[in-house]
Amino acid sequence: MGRVRHRLWLRLLSQVLIIHAVLLPALFSGLLLIVKASLVDTFVDEVRSYGRMLADELEVSDALQSSDRTHNLLDSIILSGRVVYAEVLSNGSSLRSSLIAPDLTRFPGDDFKFADHADHTYFLSIPINRSGTAAALRLGFDEAPTLEQIDLARARIIWALLAFTVVSIALAIWLATRIAQPMIHLQNAARRIAAGNFEAHLSTPSGIHEVQELASHLESMRSELVGINERLSREVIQRAAAETQRRALEERLRHSERVATVGTLAGGIAHEFNNIMTPILLYAQTALDDIPADNPASADLGRVIAAAHRARNLVNRILAFSRDFQSGPNTLVRIGPIVEEVMELMRAIVPSSIEIVVDCPREHPPILGDPSLLHQLVMNLCTNAYQAMRATGGLLTVRVRREWHDSERPGDHLVLEVADTGHGMDERTRSRVFEPFFTTREVGEGTGLGLSVADGIVASMGATITVDSAPGKGARFRVYFPVVNPAGADTLKHTQSQREPHAIRSDH
Repeated sequence: MGRVRHRLWLRLLSQVLIIHAVLLPALFSGLLLIVKASLVDTFVDEVRSYGRMLADELEVSDALQSSDRTHNLLDSIILSGRVVYAEVLSNGSSLRSSLIAPDLTRFPGDDFKFADHADHTYFLSIPINRSGTAAALRLGFDEAPTLEQIDLARARIIWALLAFTVVSIALAIWLATRIAQPMIHLQNAARRIAAGNFEAHLSTPSGIHEVQELASHLESMRSELVGINERLSREVIQRAAAETQRRALEERLRHSERVATVGTLAGGIAHEFNNIMTPILLYAQTALDDIPADNPASADLGRVIAAAHRARNLVNRILAFSRDFQSGPNTLVRIGPIVEEVMELMRAIVPSSIEIVVDCPREHPPILGDPSLLHQLVMNLCTNAYQAMRATGGLLTVRVRREWHDSERPGDHLVLEVADTGHGMDERTRSRVFEPFFTTREVGEGTGLGLSVADGIVASMGATITVDSAPGKGARFRVYFPVVNPAGADTLKHTQSQREPHAIRSDH
């Protein structure tokens, strides 16, 4: 700030000095010329008037009748102090005053301008009109007093101009101070705004009307630009969000198209494969019934029938995947009993190296879905978590909670969370985890349909599923089910409450 003020002072002072350097010589020369011309004109007018008066006196007096009287008159003229040379020229003879200085022994001729002949004496001749006499009065006036007046005027002009210069510089510094303070304030505010502090105001107190008006206009511009910047920022954020949403929708659409294509292909293959498995099971079972129980071939036929049933289960899963999971009508379901039922099954198959933690209160609100599909969804997620920890052991956590007004999913949701502490997934694997037939397990250990089936079940119920995972950090799957309006729950009759233990009962 000090450097800014210093630079401003230097600029203003340099401008003032340049202006004075240009104007002062011309002003000095002009004033001196005027004063000198005035003094010279006054001197010339006075000496000519005085000489004319002396000539007139000689014309009317008898001073020219004798040389003594003429000498006395000339001496008295010199003694008056204004004349240094006095001479009368009459009929070819010349009479001079005896008081003339030795260096003024002759009359050089009339001076036509002041300081002519460089002798500091102004000579002039005045004719004397006397009857019968041709005479002239020659006078020499001392120019030194006038020259001294000119020198004194020159000195006074110089001092006056010096005083004017000092006052001008002082006024320039004072004006620079008055201008610098508000301008520096505006400059600092502009720097803060340029640095990103858009709340800084471009206003400053100043006694100069133009500066105040400039600050007011700048503040109006700042307010308008800040408003435009905020609107542009909001538009950029909205466009970025819309672009992100558009890309997400496009990705979901591409994923849905891939799933639909794979589902159609898988459904056709599954039907054909099911047609092949039906006679295998039929003839194997017939053969098994026809041979004695102690026949060695009965064990082989039993293995064939068991393998055929496993193949049929796989076919059923593929068919369920290809049917878009519409196995039955959606009803009001409480997810708590379903989770408990699945976890009882999981405790029977999960090894002791894996700890199971369940947090599922029964007072959660109902959701709309198919109980059998919900059972399969929970089973698939838990099986996937169990298989991720099968080699190392760990913690399997199943939690059900309620969430309101989520930023990404507005409204009331019931969240099913299944987490494990297994090996986790990298970003590439996580992005493909719901693709059908995608698996990271060895050949023969999985079909790659578990999570794709879970994704399809979630979509069929109007829910959403997310996954968070990192290598070595395990995986966490969350399913967001929209909570059913209680008014709709009260009016709906639960026709399956007696047949399925996980459906809502009328006494709840």
